[in-house]
Amino acid sequence: MKIILDLLLLLLIIIYSYLESLVKVFIPRRRKSVAGEIVLITGAGHGIGRQTAYEFAKQKSRLHGVEETAAECRKLGATTHVFVVDCSNRGEIYSSVNQVKKEVGDVTIVVNNAGTVYPADLLSTKDEEITKTFEVNILGHFW
Repeated sequence: MKIILDLLLLLLIIIYSYLESLVKVFIPRRRKSVAGEIVLITGAGHGIGRQTAYEFAKQKSRLHGVEETAAECRKLGATTHVFVVDCSNRGEIYSSVNQVKKEVGDVTIVVNNAGTVYPADLLSTKDEEITKTFEVNILGHFW
């Protein structure tokens, strides 16, 4: 008897989820405006970070990234500031946080995109490269 009740409950959950998804397809949520928000994007110099910066620039956000990306974002109408920071250096991160607060204000959106990788197999990677990878990709998120 319990298995029948469990199957009925599962069926109800599946039907509810299906209907909810169907409603969301035809009535999408209203997008939040990020116009005027202060956005800090790490790793905005290239790749995903650069494309993310372009999307925020189209929404008229205030961006902080690398100069070449910043110039392109200015063409899209965004206010930009450039800060070059080594995300593996805790002291540099702390000092740049104070500099950003002083020059720009409190950051309201952070896109923590900085990352590094060395294109080699683990056994041929130098110890310093492994350490740098962990400092940027793991520890950089905490400082």
